[in-house]
Amino acid sequence: MPKNKGWGDRYSRILEALGEGILVVSRKHRIVLANKSAANLLGWALPLEGRRIEDVFSSGEMIRAFDAVFSDSKKKELKIVSYHAATGEEAVIRGKGREKQYKLSITLLDDKYAIISIYDITKIERLDKVRQDFVSNVSHELKTPLTAITGFAETLSDEELSKEEIRGFARIILKNSSHMQRTIEDLLLLTSLDRNEISEAMERTSDEKILMEVKAYTQYKAESKSVSVTYEAAGAEAVCSESLIVQAVMNLVVNAISYSPQGSNVSVKTREKNGMLEFIVSDHGYGISEEDIPRIFERFYRVDKARSRESGGTGLGLSIVRHIAIIHHGTIKAESMLGEGSVFTLSIPVS
Repeated sequence: MPKNKGWGDRYSRILEALGEGILVVSRKHRIVLANKSAANLLGWALPLEGRRIEDVFSSGEMIRAFDAVFSDSKKKELKIVSYHAATGEEAVIRGKGREKQYKLSITLLDDKYAIISIYDITKIERLDKVRQDFVSNVSHELKTPLTAITGFAETLSDEELSKEEIRGFARIILKNSSHMQRTIEDLLLLTSLDRNEISEAMERTSDEKILMEVKAYTQYKAESKSVSVTYEAAGAEAVCSESLIVQAVMNLVVNAISYSPQGSNVSVKTREKNGMLEFIVSDHGYGISEEDIPRIFERFYRVDKARSRESGGTGLGLSIVRHIAIIHHGTIKAESMLGEGSVFTLSIPVS
């Protein structure tokens, strides 16, 4: 270590500049040094120095790992979940998606002190969970109709059937193959949106034109479900990718129709507000619980899996809407109450 007195201050500045949290803790569990990152990561406004690690971490596993470092001198690494004073499963339950996940690295400094390095891995862990869910959901979404197609195709080839039975099995095969095709098309569209590969021309267009196209694409769906859809344009214009906005509003309308009971009404209207053109789709359907709303724009997330598959949805429609909103520097918002219906508002800048 250099003898230059200026290095003491430099070491302090280096410690404060680190993005990871650093704690120097005595063998008796007393924190003697903590950088600002440690306090920020752990959500402590008060100084950490002088406190015991039991005051900061309520994880018994972490305390045991800390003591073990002094016994065997081996570095210890572990993950903990934290939400305020709670850790572990209790934190997951109480946090409901707001819990934090940390990776702790405990290294012996000498026979009196150990260093605890703290890394916030919340985003990494959630992204990994999304990836795992995505692979699982894609496999399931394609496997289910493929199993039906294979089964009925084998029946058609191996058994003597009447013309009516053949037509019935053929309709089932067609329905399931169409579902697979829609899923693949939605996945390809999402991939293009993710990679920003879509170079749709942005041009000025009217809300009337967009709603007319949406109506043309969704009219058959509404009639087959006996749901009436009313359209009300504000006579506004916006600079946008017309085809993508039509796709987004169409997805919202199809969702509203799918989750509405027969004989009910879906309202689609626009309005200009604070420099934004809003597309508002309202229904009087089954509604969405408050705890589900934050997740409905995730890929393949389904509030009611049985009803979603019955309606023929791919589970990707709202995720596509979200991506289209982002591309246009806009927003998508959902409001809902169980048993009373839902309101989705897609907002894009007028210019």
